[in-house]
Amino acid sequence: MSTIPTTIPEMLDRNVQDCPEREALVAVSCESGSWLRHTWRELDNIVSRVALGLLEKGVHKGSRVAFMQTNCAECFYTYLAVHKIGANFVPINIMLVAREVEYVLRNSDAKFVVAGADFSQVIEKAGSEIQDLTVFCIHKEGAPVAPETALSFSILLNSTGKLPDTVVSEGDVADVLYTSGTTGQPKGVILTHGNKVANGRMAGAALDIVRSHYGCERSQASFPFFTSASVSTAAMSWLYYGYTFIQDPRFDVEDILRTIQREKTTRYVGSPSMIKFMLSHSKIDEYDTSSLRSLSYGGSAMPEDLLSRIFDRWPRVTTYDLYGLTEAGPGGTRLRMMASDRSKLGSIGTPWPPDQEVRVVDLEGRDVGVGEVGEIIIKGPNVMKEYLANESATAQALKNGWLHSGDLGYFDEDGYFYYADRIKDMIVRGGHNVYPVEVENVLYEHPGVRQCAVVGKPHPMLGEDVLALVVLQEGFEVAAEELIAFCEDKLAVYKRPRDLRIVDQLPLTSMGKMDKKKLRSHYC
Repeated sequence: MSTIPTTIPEMLDRNVQDCPEREALVAVSCESGSWLRHTWRELDNIVSRVALGLLEKGVHKGSRVAFMQTNCAECFYTYLAVHKIGANFVPINIMLVAREVEYVLRNSDAKFVVAGADFSQVIEKAGSEIQDLTVFCIHKEGAPVAPETALSFSILLNSTGKLPDTVVSEGDVADVLYTSGTTGQPKGVILTHGNKVANGRMAGAALDIVRSHYGCERSQASFPFFTSASVSTAAMSWLYYGYTFIQDPRFDVEDILRTIQREKTTRYVGSPSMIKFMLSHSKIDEYDTSSLRSLSYGGSAMPEDLLSRIFDRWPRVTTYDLYGLTEAGPGGTRLRMMASDRSKLGSIGTPWPPDQEVRVVDLEGRDVGVGEVGEIIIKGPNVMKEYLANESATAQALKNGWLHSGDLGYFDEDGYFYYADRIKDMIVRGGHNVYPVEVENVLYEHPGVRQCAVVGKPHPMLGEDVLALVVLQEGFEVAAEELIAFCEDKLAVYKRPRDLRIVDQLPLTSMGKMDKKKLRSHYC
């Protein structure tokens, strides 16, 4: 048995030592377009070749390597190779435009980029004014490298020779993850190797995963690799506990169902909206998904009717509702539920075991009482080191060792936490605080509501008023006035939406969360 790991390379080494022939990764290769299977030993050999190639091209300990690509096996090769040589990984949201990508490259001071050929134009434009930028292109076999000045990723894969040892320590920077930038330019969240290892250990513990030598979990997810849910929670728990990870190349419901059947997946990780699409798919009965034992989700609240549908379909499944922040690694709280016990539905649960601490405080940092709304603050070894080159934002977020989340919440007499809303999303209507989530939960009780979002809109007298946007269930015809009336006996008068609009769709972020920034700019 190897020692307890303290860095990302040590987690990989432990798996190679303890279970070298266990299937580690099942993913699609960008180069071949085919599904690949790697044992831990095979994966480590590939990663070492890529790491050697990066070293030979000038990447060294402390270099920042940006990455922009859709889900594929090459994501894991690059991520693990970057860390083998002590460099920093900087994932870029694949939906960003050139101007936004340029900001990430300049702010992070990344001098190396690994990107898919589909993003060549964005990378070329974003890096046109950045000196000494080296680009590696992940491309299909036989396709040209793009842009023309880029180097083929195959050069890295085909490296030969012995990889020199690099000392990587627990306190070294591992990743720079950029937040969504809801209050201006995105901020770079610096996570150390110690942060990442702690997050993997705690995420697995929160999901009741053990490090097994006799049989193992088969976990499947389709979150984009650039998200903290993928590159931190999913990837780190996989590395720490050494199970098999199956990466969906994209969110395609029938493909996901087909993969669950083929791979006999035991755990699926997604968002409530992803799971809803799966349950609503017309061909779900054509696929055998009985191997599922666990569903983990985050990004938004799980409606009660959807939870009932989950347990009707998979009565033996345990669900895990995860709440967290990128800045926390992204740790936080978890709520475990089974068909036989849904008593805490609506809660975000209790802190991740064993090391997460969570409190609710007022504006002066004093603990509030049971049921009182305050700011959720988080402490633990997974919490970020700092924001990159942003001392003022770091000072605002980290106070006396506690991460101030910017989320409002409260706790009950059993110590379970509840999410109320983002502090910035809270609506102040005529001096009264309105929490959009509370209004949304009431609207979701109506059988005709498929999706909804509540935001504050400017009001000349009240300051703000309540605006609700609703997408109806297919086949339902419900007037806005009917939905407003539906709220009358469920919400205080100041919380009820006076402006409710039926819309065709609502914008979601890559994490499946409602994009309220876009909603405000479009409707308010």
